Amino acid sequence: MKGAEPFYFASPSHKTLVILVHGFTSTCHSMRELGQKFFEAGFDACGILLPGHGTTPEDMEKRKWTEWLEAVENKLNELSTGYANVFLCGQSMGGCLCLYVSSFHPVTGVITISSGIKLFGWKLRLLPLIKYFTRFIKKYDGPDIKDPAAKKAEVHYDLMPIKSIMELQRFLKKLGGRMSHVKCPVLLIHAEQDHTFEFKNQALMFHALGSVNKKQIVLKNSYHIATVDYDKLTVQNESIQFIKETCK
Repeated sequence: MKGAEPFYFASPSHKTLVILVHGFTSTCHSMRELGQKFFEAGFDACGILLPGHGTTPEDMEKRKWTEWLEAVENKLNELSTGYANVFLCGQSMGGCLCLYVSSFHPVTGVITISSGIKLFGWKLRLLPLIKYFTRFIKKYDGPDIKDPAAKKAEVHYDLMPIKSIMELQRFLKKLGGRMSHVKCPVLLIHAEQDHTFEFKNQALMFHALGSVNKKQIVLKNSYHIATVDYDKLTVQNESIQFIKETCK
């Protein structure tokens, strides 16, 4: 998909790397501007395109959550040796993957944007039955973005594979058991009006984390994909400040 491509903004003078991970059915498009701001602030920025994303929903439904996890781990192992500091920054499911990876691998810090450890809604309980009648659920209202221009520009799938939603649910159960093993500094950014990972996830994650250094930022004028929504400057500035303070 045009605009979905991964990116790597790098300079030989930079000592800090940020690996950016997009969300479920999304692409690197949603993380690119944030990556550019990181680079301008003096950090290298690498955006990963997760397996099954940026191609077709049919491709995505073949993938397991472990493949998404391995993509983050592989990039971390590939790039981390050349830097004094390495941060993981993920949106939605991407932030969940970052937390899970940090519970096993040493990183300087983690930034999550609109992430969670629980999906709420009674309809989710029907997925094991619905999967026998249809393979995909259509996003009738498009991506969960408040800014109309950003909503229109987002590069994502209009269809959500039911098998993939169930893979995400399996992964979140695993993540819940690993949260106390996350010990690095963590910044949690979440919008009050998030319709995907409900806002109450921020408190659940904050209390579940094993980190001593952890901070919460609440967004007032965005929906789920906050990196491109009305509060994107807050996301950028708070993330950059967190990285600089953690590296002191």
